[in-house]
Amino acid sequence: MSDIAAITAKLAPQAEAAYPRGTIPKEVQGTYYRCMPDALWAPKYQDDVFINGDGAIDAIRIKDGHADFKQRYVRTSKFVIERAARQAVFGKYRNRYTDDPRVKHEIHSTANTHIIYFEKQLLALKEDSPPYAMDPHTLETKGPYDFKGQYTAPTFTAHPKICPNTGEMLTMGYEAKGDGTTDVAYYLFSKEGEKLEECWFNAPYTGMMHDMACTEKYVIFTLPPLEAQPLDEMKKGSKHFAWAEDKPLTFGILPRRNPKPEDIKWFTYKNAFYGHTGNAFDGEDGCVYLDAPLTNFNKFWFFPPVGQDPMQAPSGKPPASGNVSQYVRWKLDPKATDFHVEPTVLVDVDGEMPKVDDRFVGKPYNTLFYAMHDPTKGNGPVGGVYNAVAKCDVNTGKLIYWSAGDHTAIHEVAFIPRTPESAEADGYLITLANRRDTGLSCILILDAQKVPEGPVAVIELPFRLRNGIHGSWVSADELDNSIDLCDMHGVTDKIRAEFSGKPVTFPTL
Repeated sequence: MSDIAAITAKLAPQAEAAYPRGTIPKEVQGTYYRCMPDALWAPKYQDDVFINGDGAIDAIRIKDGHADFKQRYVRTSKFVIERAARQAVFGKYRNRYTDDPRVKHEIHSTANTHIIYFEKQLLALKEDSPPYAMDPHTLETKGPYDFKGQYTAPTFTAHPKICPNTGEMLTMGYEAKGDGTTDVAYYLFSKEGEKLEECWFNAPYTGMMHDMACTEKYVIFTLPPLEAQPLDEMKKGSKHFAWAEDKPLTFGILPRRNPKPEDIKWFTYKNAFYGHTGNAFDGEDGCVYLDAPLTNFNKFWFFPPVGQDPMQAPSGKPPASGNVSQYVRWKLDPKATDFHVEPTVLVDVDGEMPKVDDRFVGKPYNTLFYAMHDPTKGNGPVGGVYNAVAKCDVNTGKLIYWSAGDHTAIHEVAFIPRTPESAEADGYLITLANRRDTGLSCILILDAQKVPEGPVAVIELPFRLRNGIHGSWVSADELDNSIDLCDMHGVTDKIRAEFSGKPVTFPTL
């Protein structure tokens, strides 16, 4: 339960300031990529939302106990044009009608939501646009990526899924025939980027389909009641989404292979919020099981019901009594005749940003990692809802956790297996912490088997990073870890050779 300052002090060498504090485990070899919205210019409209900031990518490359840091903005059309104009010319979040007319046909992406590694490159994602490809070493932007012309939808999810068995990517785009349309496009790509499946269908209504899920047999689409506004309203300057109190939380399932539009089946629950998927798998009974946080209010309060003040809207406030959120399981039966579903509570905890061992995506699993609010604290830290990391047993509902204290906001974790053959959840967690007491940020590494003991290493940064959204760990086995982020020309390696093989690290900050 200690404040992170105390943890940092405990790990610090005596009478010496060092980066990192503690010891980075020898098994941690790879790069942690993180995506955050960071507006280059003040927005054109005061009522715009913070998730419209320009995408900035952090890379923390860890090798032999040392860490290098690099950050670059994604050079989207928006970023390049506004940098040249020296002002914001793109308008509100996902509202082209508020743009300067000269850029209305440009790709609208901020590339600020997620960063993944696929086909030996990074893909910076924002769900209203195609991905932007980036070099994983230099972080240079290559440009919009459409899988060599195979992906024709104008939108692309922020949360594609990578199958741990085949390396295939399952992905989708919603509002796939233009703003406000109910069209959804599903794609399946081989690990080499070859299109294997494409299926277009229609959703019951147009909502923010931010995440998705997959199993070995099915792909699952999630449709929370954040409804796209009519084009006439967007032309008047409205926000793209508004909370629809009359719409149900909805789920769709479609066969992963050989799908047809008529195969989609939709299931409904009551009006509730769904943000991110924990995991999904096929049951022995032929049903599809979907696990995720369920929140009993509009967590995206900045998209209130039409005509309501976002700061005052009742739908954006946690309930006065009862559960704020829980981690639940949905049973979706492909042969059902009654399409109303009720969840089963797996872990009674208020949290979000669920993460499982990536080797178990789409399969039965036992362990969930979670960003949560320390239940012993009356309020979360300023600037961030979550201040603790939890490890949960989804079979028993039991959890253990470490709290970063009153002044620290904890972000989504990424999981690092101890070895490729390690048992499920045996490894390390890496995440970013924003400290409000010092005004600085740091990277935390925790042993996933000893979460309550706190970080085994704290990589301190001499500056503050903005709150991030999502990130990915890429191991040295997947990506050449011998290249230093700070040196693309081999100079560092030549200097190191002159020091009798003793590694020398040079600051990159």
